[in-house]
Amino acid sequence: MGWRATFSSLENTNYRWYWFSATSSFAAMQMQMVVRGWLVYDLTNSPLALGLVSAGAGAFILLFSLYGGVVADRVDKRNLLLITQALAGIATLVVAVLITMGAIALWHLIIASIVNGLILAFRLPVRQAIINDLVEPDQVMNAIALNSGAMNMNRVVAPALGGVLVGIIGVDGVYYLMVVSYLASALLMLRVPSVGKPIRQSKTPFYREIGEALQYVRRSPELLGLLIMSVVPILFGLPYQMLMPMFAVDVLDIGSSGLGYLMAAVGVGALVGSLFVASLGDYKHKGKLLLGMAVCFGAFLIMFANSGNFYLSLILLLGVGLASSSYMAVNTTLLQINVEEGMRGRVMSMYIMTIGLFPLGVLPAGAIAQSTGVAFPITVGGAIIILFTLLLAACSPRIRLI
Repeated sequence: MGWRATFSSLENTNYRWYWFSATSSFAAMQMQMVVRGWLVYDLTNSPLALGLVSAGAGAFILLFSLYGGVVADRVDKRNLLLITQALAGIATLVVAVLITMGAIALWHLIIASIVNGLILAFRLPVRQAIINDLVEPDQVMNAIALNSGAMNMNRVVAPALGGVLVGIIGVDGVYYLMVVSYLASALLMLRVPSVGKPIRQSKTPFYREIGEALQYVRRSPELLGLLIMSVVPILFGLPYQMLMPMFAVDVLDIGSSGLGYLMAAVGVGALVGSLFVASLGDYKHKGKLLLGMAVCFGAFLIMFANSGNFYLSLILLLGVGLASSSYMAVNTTLLQINVEEGMRGRVMSMYIMTIGLFPLGVLPAGAIAQSTGVAFPITVGGAIIILFTLLLAACSPRIRLI
Protein backbone atom coordinates (compact mmCIF):
# COMPACT_ATOMS: atom_id res chain seq x y z
CA MET A 1 0.00 0.00 0.00
CA GLY A 2 1.04 3.65 0.33
CA TRP A 3 3.65 4.83 -2.15
CA ARG A 4 3.90 1.39 -3.74
CA ALA A 5 0.18 1.52 -4.57
CA THR A 6 0.67 5.00 -6.04
CA PHE A 7 3.15 3.60 -8.58
CA SER A 8 1.56 0.15 -8.96
CA SER A 9 1.07 0.25 -12.75
CA LEU A 10 4.83 0.79 -13.24
CA GLU A 11 5.32 -2.78 -12.03
CA ASN A 12 3.95 -3.82 -15.43
CA THR A 13 7.01 -4.16 -17.72
CA ASN A 14 5.26 -3.09 -20.94
CA TYR A 15 3.68 -0.05 -19.31
CA ARG A 16 6.99 0.85 -17.69
CA TRP A 17 8.78 1.05 -21.08
CA TYR A 18 5.86 3.02 -22.47
CA TRP A 19 6.08 5.42 -19.50
CA PHE A 20 9.81 6.03 -20.07
CA SER A 21 9.12 6.68 -23.75
CA ALA A 22 6.31 9.09 -22.91
CA THR A 23 8.51 10.87 -20.39
CA SER A 24 11.19 11.53 -23.02
CA SER A 25 8.58 12.76 -25.50
CA PHE A 26 6.93 15.01 -22.91
CA ALA A 27 10.33 16.53 -22.10
CA ALA A 28 10.67 17.71 -25.70
CA MET A 29 7.09 18.97 -25.85
CA GLN A 30 7.30 20.96 -22.61
CA MET A 31 10.69 22.43 -23.47
CA GLN A 32 9.38 23.45 -26.87
CA MET A 33 6.40 25.23 -25.33
CA VAL A 34 8.66 27.56 -23.37
CA VAL A 35 11.50 28.00 -25.87
CA ARG A 36 9.25 28.46 -28.90
CA GLY A 37 7.15 30.99 -27.03
CA TRP A 38 10.28 32.88 -26.04
CA LEU A 39 11.58 32.79 -29.63
CA VAL A 40 8.28 34.05 -31.07
CA TYR A 41 8.03 36.88 -28.57
CA ASP A 42 11.70 37.78 -29.12
CA LEU A 43 11.15 37.93 -32.90
CA THR A 44 7.87 39.87 -32.83
CA ASN A 45 7.23 41.34 -29.37
CA SER A 46 3.58 40.48 -30.05
CA PRO A 47 1.18 38.37 -27.96
CA LEU A 48 -0.94 38.02 -31.10
CA ALA A 49 1.97 36.25 -32.79
CA LEU A 50 2.04 33.78 -29.89
CA GLY A 51 -1.59 33.06 -30.65
CA LEU A 52 -0.96 32.62 -34.38
CA VAL A 53 1.80 30.06 -33.81
CA SER A 54 -0.30 28.15 -31.29
CA ALA A 55 -3.38 28.27 -33.51
CA GLY A 56 -1.46 26.52 -36.30
CA ALA A 57 -1.10 23.39 -34.20
CA GLY A 58 -4.57 23.66 -32.69
CA ALA A 59 -6.34 23.94 -36.04
CA PHE A 60 -4.79 20.74 -37.37
CA ILE A 61 -5.36 18.82 -34.14
CA LEU A 62 -8.98 19.91 -34.40
CA LEU A 63 -9.31 18.96 -38.06
CA PHE A 64 -7.51 15.61 -38.09
CA SER A 65 -7.84 14.08 -34.61
CA LEU A 66 -10.93 12.08 -35.59
CA TYR A 67 -8.95 10.55 -38.48
CA GLY A 68 -6.14 9.84 -36.02
CA GLY A 69 -8.64 8.00 -33.83
CA VAL A 70 -9.83 5.83 -36.73
CA VAL A 71 -6.22 4.96 -37.56
CA ALA A 72 -5.54 4.14 -33.88
CA ASP A 73 -8.44 1.65 -33.95
CA ARG A 74 -7.17 0.04 -37.18
CA VAL A 75 -3.40 -0.33 -36.85
CA ASP A 76 -0.71 -1.48 -34.44
CA LYS A 77 -0.66 1.27 -31.84
CA ARG A 78 3.00 0.79 -30.93
CA ASN A 79 4.12 1.23 -34.55
CA LEU A 80 1.97 4.32 -35.02
CA LEU A 81 3.64 5.88 -31.97
CA LEU A 82 7.08 5.07 -33.39
CA ILE A 83 6.29 6.73 -36.73
CA THR A 84 4.84 9.89 -35.18
CA GLN A 85 7.78 10.24 -32.77
CA ALA A 86 10.23 10.04 -35.68
CA LEU A 87 8.31 12.65 -37.67
CA ALA A 88 8.21 15.00 -34.67
CA GLY A 89 11.97 14.70 -34.35
CA ILE A 90 12.51 15.52 -38.03
CA ALA A 91 10.24 18.59 -37.85
CA THR A 92 12.10 19.84 -34.78
CA LEU A 93 15.46 19.29 -36.48
CA VAL A 94 14.42 21.46 -39.44
CA VAL A 95 13.58 24.36 -37.11
CA ALA A 96 16.88 23.92 -35.26
CA VAL A 97 18.87 24.13 -38.50
CA LEU A 98 16.99 27.27 -39.58
CA ILE A 99 17.81 28.94 -36.26
CA THR A 100 21.48 27.96 -36.56
CA MET A 101 21.60 29.45 -40.06
CA GLY A 102 20.06 32.70 -38.83
CA ALA A 103 17.21 32.24 -41.31
CA ILE A 104 14.34 31.60 -38.88
CA ALA A 105 11.23 33.74 -39.36
CA LEU A 106 7.73 33.81 -37.90
CA TRP A 107 6.24 32.03 -40.91
CA HIS A 108 8.68 29.15 -40.43
CA LEU A 109 7.43 28.71 -36.87
CA ILE A 110 3.79 28.86 -38.00
CA ILE A 111 4.41 26.13 -40.61
CA ALA A 112 6.33 24.04 -38.07
CA SER A 113 3.43 24.44 -35.66
CA ILE A 114 0.99 23.24 -38.34
CA VAL A 115 3.15 20.19 -39.07
CA ASN A 116 3.43 19.48 -35.35
CA GLY A 117 -0.35 19.76 -34.99
CA LEU A 118 -0.87 17.23 -37.78
CA ILE A 119 1.56 14.82 -36.11
CA LEU A 120 -0.12 15.28 -32.72
CA ALA A 121 -3.54 14.61 -34.29
CA PHE A 122 -2.37 11.03 -34.87
CA ARG A 123 0.00 10.65 -31.90
CA LEU A 124 -2.18 11.86 -29.04
CA PRO A 125 -5.23 9.59 -29.60
CA VAL A 126 -3.07 6.46 -29.87
CA ARG A 127 -0.98 7.47 -26.85
CA GLN A 128 -4.18 7.60 -24.80
CA ALA A 129 -5.81 4.51 -26.35
CA ILE A 130 -2.81 2.20 -25.85
CA ILE A 131 -2.83 2.54 -22.05
CA ASN A 132 -5.81 0.21 -21.65
CA ASP A 133 -3.92 -2.46 -23.60
CA LEU A 134 -0.91 -2.25 -21.28
CA VAL A 135 -2.49 -2.50 -17.80
CA GLU A 136 -5.26 -4.31 -15.96
CA PRO A 137 -8.72 -2.64 -15.85
CA ASP A 138 -8.42 -1.69 -12.16
CA GLN A 139 -5.09 0.03 -12.89
CA VAL A 140 -6.34 2.35 -15.65
CA MET A 141 -6.81 5.42 -13.43
CA ASN A 142 -3.42 4.84 -11.80
CA ALA A 143 -1.71 4.42 -15.19
CA ILE A 144 -3.37 7.51 -16.67
CA ALA A 145 -2.45 9.56 -13.60
CA LEU A 146 1.17 8.39 -13.79
CA ASN A 147 1.20 9.17 -17.51
CA SER A 148 -0.01 12.64 -16.59
CA GLY A 149 2.62 12.68 -13.86
CA ALA A 150 5.34 12.05 -16.46
CA MET A 151 4.17 15.08 -18.39
CA ASN A 152 3.92 17.18 -15.25
CA MET A 153 7.33 16.10 -14.00
CA ASN A 154 8.66 17.51 -17.24
CA ARG A 155 6.64 20.66 -16.68
CA VAL A 156 8.79 21.07 -13.56
CA VAL A 157 12.17 20.24 -15.10
CA ALA A 158 11.93 21.02 -18.82
CA PRO A 159 10.71 24.65 -18.70
CA ALA A 160 13.28 25.70 -16.11
CA LEU A 161 16.01 23.78 -17.94
CA GLY A 162 14.95 25.24 -21.29
CA GLY A 163 14.90 28.79 -19.94
CA VAL A 164 18.38 28.41 -18.44
CA LEU A 165 19.83 26.63 -21.48
CA VAL A 166 18.67 29.37 -23.85
CA GLY A 167 21.27 31.61 -22.24
CA ILE A 168 23.98 28.90 -22.33
CA ILE A 169 23.61 27.01 -25.63
CA GLY A 170 21.14 29.26 -27.44
CA VAL A 171 17.65 28.56 -28.75
CA ASP A 172 19.02 26.33 -31.52
CA GLY A 173 20.95 24.26 -28.98
CA VAL A 174 17.75 23.64 -27.03
CA TYR A 175 15.99 22.58 -30.25
CA TYR A 176 18.77 20.04 -30.95
CA LEU A 177 18.29 18.72 -27.42
CA MET A 178 14.59 18.24 -28.18
CA VAL A 179 15.53 16.20 -31.26
CA VAL A 180 17.56 13.88 -29.01
CA SER A 181 14.56 13.51 -26.68
CA TYR A 182 12.29 12.46 -29.54
CA LEU A 183 14.89 9.94 -30.75
CA ALA A 184 15.20 8.48 -27.24
CA SER A 185 11.41 8.21 -27.01
CA ALA A 186 11.25 6.21 -30.24
CA LEU A 187 14.06 3.86 -29.16
CA LEU A 188 12.37 3.22 -25.79
CA MET A 189 9.06 2.51 -27.53
CA LEU A 190 10.78 -0.31 -29.44
CA ARG A 191 10.90 -2.21 -26.13
CA VAL A 192 7.08 -2.29 -26.00
CA PRO A 193 5.67 -5.31 -27.89
CA SER A 194 2.49 -5.22 -29.93
CA VAL A 195 -0.37 -5.55 -27.46
CA GLY A 196 -4.15 -5.72 -27.40
CA LYS A 197 -6.57 -7.36 -29.79
CA PRO A 198 -5.68 -8.26 -33.38
CA ILE A 199 -5.47 -5.33 -35.76
CA ARG A 200 -8.85 -4.51 -37.25
CA GLN A 201 -8.64 -4.68 -41.06
CA SER A 202 -11.59 -2.50 -42.06
CA LYS A 203 -12.62 -1.45 -45.54
CA THR A 204 -15.25 0.92 -44.14
CA PRO A 205 -14.60 4.51 -45.28
CA PHE A 206 -13.12 6.78 -42.65
CA TYR A 207 -16.12 9.09 -42.63
CA ARG A 208 -18.48 6.20 -41.78
CA GLU A 209 -16.30 5.07 -38.89
CA ILE A 210 -16.21 8.63 -37.60
CA GLY A 211 -20.01 8.79 -37.94
CA GLU A 212 -20.35 5.53 -35.97
CA ALA A 213 -18.26 7.02 -33.16
CA LEU A 214 -20.30 10.25 -33.11
CA GLN A 215 -23.53 8.24 -32.86
CA TYR A 216 -22.01 6.10 -30.11
CA VAL A 217 -21.17 9.17 -28.04
CA ARG A 218 -24.55 10.78 -28.72
CA ARG A 219 -26.29 7.71 -27.30
CA SER A 220 -24.21 7.90 -24.09
CA PRO A 221 -25.10 10.90 -21.89
CA GLU A 222 -22.08 10.20 -19.67
CA LEU A 223 -19.57 10.27 -22.51
CA LEU A 224 -21.21 13.31 -24.08
CA GLY A 225 -21.12 15.15 -20.76
CA LEU A 226 -17.47 14.28 -20.19
CA LEU A 227 -16.49 15.52 -23.64
CA ILE A 228 -18.39 18.77 -23.08
CA MET A 229 -16.73 19.03 -19.67
CA SER A 230 -13.34 18.91 -21.38
CA VAL A 231 -14.06 21.81 -23.75
CA VAL A 232 -14.59 24.86 -21.55
CA PRO A 233 -11.64 24.50 -19.14
CA ILE A 234 -9.33 23.79 -22.09
CA LEU A 235 -10.68 26.59 -24.28
CA PHE A 236 -10.80 29.29 -21.59
CA GLY A 237 -8.27 28.06 -19.01
CA LEU A 238 -5.16 26.64 -20.65
CA PRO A 239 -4.41 29.61 -22.97
CA TYR A 240 -2.72 31.24 -19.96
CA GLN A 241 0.29 28.98 -20.70
CA MET A 242 0.89 30.54 -24.11
CA LEU A 243 0.51 34.05 -22.69
CA MET A 244 3.09 33.39 -19.98
CA PRO A 245 5.96 35.06 -21.91
CA MET A 246 3.95 38.30 -21.93
CA PHE A 247 3.25 37.93 -18.21
CA ALA A 248 6.95 37.31 -17.50
CA VAL A 249 8.18 40.26 -19.58
CA ASP A 250 5.51 42.93 -19.25
CA VAL A 251 4.12 42.27 -15.75
CA LEU A 252 6.91 40.72 -13.69
CA ASP A 253 10.02 41.68 -15.72
CA ILE A 254 11.84 38.42 -14.93
CA GLY A 255 13.34 37.34 -18.28
CA SER A 256 13.59 33.87 -19.84
CA SER A 257 14.89 32.14 -16.71
CA GLY A 258 12.03 33.63 -14.67
CA LEU A 259 9.58 32.36 -17.30
CA GLY A 260 11.05 28.90 -16.82
CA TYR A 261 10.45 29.13 -13.06
CA LEU A 262 6.84 30.18 -13.57
CA MET A 263 6.21 27.21 -15.85
CA ALA A 264 8.07 24.94 -13.45
CA ALA A 265 5.80 26.07 -10.60
CA VAL A 266 2.82 24.95 -12.67
CA GLY A 267 4.61 21.65 -13.21
CA VAL A 268 5.30 21.11 -9.50
CA GLY A 269 1.64 21.61 -8.68
CA ALA A 270 0.60 19.41 -11.59
CA LEU A 271 2.98 16.65 -10.51
CA VAL A 272 1.51 16.72 -7.01
CA GLY A 273 -1.98 16.61 -8.53
CA SER A 274 -1.10 13.63 -10.70
CA LEU A 275 0.37 11.70 -7.77
CA PHE A 276 -2.68 12.58 -5.69
CA VAL A 277 -5.01 11.10 -8.32
CA ALA A 278 -2.73 8.06 -8.74
CA SER A 279 -2.85 7.43 -4.99
CA LEU A 280 -6.66 7.31 -5.03
CA GLY A 281 -6.67 3.99 -6.90
CA ASP A 282 -10.16 3.03 -8.05
CA TYR A 283 -11.80 6.06 -6.37
CA LYS A 284 -15.62 5.89 -6.35
CA HIS A 285 -16.58 9.60 -6.49
CA LYS A 286 -14.73 10.62 -9.63
CA GLY A 287 -17.49 12.90 -10.94
CA LYS A 288 -17.54 15.07 -7.83
CA LEU A 289 -13.75 15.24 -7.83
CA LEU A 290 -13.81 16.31 -11.50
CA LEU A 291 -16.23 19.18 -10.84
CA GLY A 292 -14.42 20.33 -7.70
CA MET A 293 -11.03 20.48 -9.39
CA ALA A 294 -12.46 22.42 -12.35
CA VAL A 295 -13.80 25.10 -9.97
CA CYS A 296 -10.44 25.26 -8.19
CA PHE A 297 -8.67 25.61 -11.54
CA GLY A 298 -10.74 28.67 -12.42
CA ALA A 299 -10.30 30.25 -8.98
CA PHE A 300 -6.51 29.89 -8.96
CA LEU A 301 -6.31 31.35 -12.48
CA ILE A 302 -8.17 34.46 -11.37
CA MET A 303 -5.92 34.95 -8.36
CA PHE A 304 -2.75 34.38 -10.41
CA ALA A 305 -3.77 36.85 -13.11
CA ASN A 306 -4.16 39.60 -10.53
CA SER A 307 -1.22 38.79 -8.23
CA GLY A 308 1.41 41.12 -9.73
CA ASN A 309 4.16 39.63 -7.54
CA PHE A 310 6.68 37.01 -8.65
CA TYR A 311 6.73 34.93 -5.45
CA LEU A 312 2.97 35.08 -4.96
CA SER A 313 2.57 34.09 -8.61
CA LEU A 314 4.74 31.02 -8.02
CA ILE A 315 2.53 29.94 -5.11
CA LEU A 316 -0.70 30.48 -7.03
CA LEU A 317 0.66 28.63 -10.06
CA LEU A 318 1.22 25.62 -7.82
CA GLY A 319 -2.54 25.63 -7.26
CA VAL A 320 -3.24 26.15 -10.96
CA GLY A 321 -1.09 23.15 -11.82
CA LEU A 322 -2.52 20.88 -9.12
CA ALA A 323 -6.15 21.61 -9.98
CA SER A 324 -5.76 21.42 -13.76
CA SER A 325 -3.73 18.21 -13.64
CA SER A 326 -6.17 16.47 -11.29
CA TYR A 327 -9.14 17.56 -13.35
CA MET A 328 -7.66 16.36 -16.65
CA ALA A 329 -6.45 13.02 -15.22
CA VAL A 330 -9.90 12.24 -13.79
CA ASN A 331 -11.68 13.35 -16.97
CA THR A 332 -9.43 11.16 -19.13
CA THR A 333 -9.92 8.20 -16.80
CA LEU A 334 -13.71 8.50 -16.91
CA LEU A 335 -13.65 8.59 -20.70
CA GLN A 336 -11.34 5.56 -20.89
CA ILE A 337 -13.31 3.33 -18.55
CA ASN A 338 -16.73 4.19 -19.99
CA VAL A 339 -16.00 3.34 -23.64
CA GLU A 340 -15.85 -0.09 -25.28
CA GLU A 341 -12.62 -1.45 -26.80
CA GLY A 342 -13.48 -1.07 -30.49
CA MET A 343 -14.40 2.60 -30.04
CA ARG A 344 -11.62 3.70 -27.70
CA GLY A 345 -9.29 5.22 -30.29
CA ARG A 346 -12.08 7.20 -31.93
CA VAL A 347 -13.64 8.43 -28.68
CA MET A 348 -10.24 9.46 -27.32
CA SER A 349 -9.64 11.29 -30.59
CA MET A 350 -12.72 13.39 -29.81
CA TYR A 351 -11.14 14.25 -26.48
CA ILE A 352 -7.89 15.15 -28.24
CA MET A 353 -9.93 17.27 -30.65
CA THR A 354 -11.13 19.31 -27.69
CA ILE A 355 -7.49 19.76 -26.66
CA GLY A 356 -6.96 21.21 -30.13
CA LEU A 357 -9.23 24.07 -29.07
CA PHE A 358 -6.64 25.12 -26.47
CA PRO A 359 -4.19 26.80 -28.87
CA LEU A 360 -7.14 28.27 -30.79
CA GLY A 361 -8.26 29.88 -27.55
CA VAL A 362 -4.93 31.67 -27.38
CA LEU A 363 -5.69 33.67 -30.53
CA PRO A 364 -8.58 35.74 -29.12
CA ALA A 365 -6.91 35.81 -25.69
CA GLY A 366 -3.73 37.17 -27.29
CA ALA A 367 -5.68 39.81 -29.22
CA ILE A 368 -7.48 40.91 -26.04
CA ALA A 369 -4.22 40.91 -24.07
CA GLN A 370 -2.63 43.19 -26.65
CA SER A 371 -5.35 45.78 -26.02
CA THR A 372 -6.11 45.36 -22.31
CA GLY A 373 -3.05 43.68 -20.78
CA VAL A 374 -2.56 40.01 -20.03
CA ALA A 375 -4.45 39.89 -16.70
CA PHE A 376 -7.90 40.56 -18.17
CA PRO A 377 -8.29 37.56 -20.53
CA ILE A 378 -6.90 35.16 -17.90
CA THR A 379 -9.34 36.52 -15.30
CA VAL A 380 -12.31 36.23 -17.65
CA GLY A 381 -11.28 32.69 -18.61
CA GLY A 382 -11.15 31.61 -14.96
CA ALA A 383 -14.56 33.12 -14.27
CA ILE A 384 -16.11 31.33 -17.25
CA ILE A 385 -14.71 27.99 -16.04
CA ILE A 386 -16.25 28.44 -12.58
CA LEU A 387 -19.66 29.54 -13.87
CA PHE A 388 -19.83 26.77 -16.46
CA THR A 389 -18.83 24.05 -13.98
CA LEU A 390 -21.42 25.16 -11.42
CA LEU A 391 -24.10 25.26 -14.13
CA LEU A 392 -23.17 21.78 -15.36
CA ALA A 393 -23.20 20.40 -11.81
CA ALA A 394 -26.70 21.80 -11.29
CA CYS A 395 -28.13 20.66 -14.63
CA SER A 396 -26.37 17.30 -15.12
CA PRO A 397 -26.62 15.05 -12.04
CA ARG A 398 -25.19 12.15 -14.07
CA ILE A 399 -21.80 13.86 -14.08
CA ARG A 400 -21.87 14.23 -10.29
CA LEU A 401 -22.71 10.56 -9.80
CA ILE A 402 -20.49 8.96 -12.45
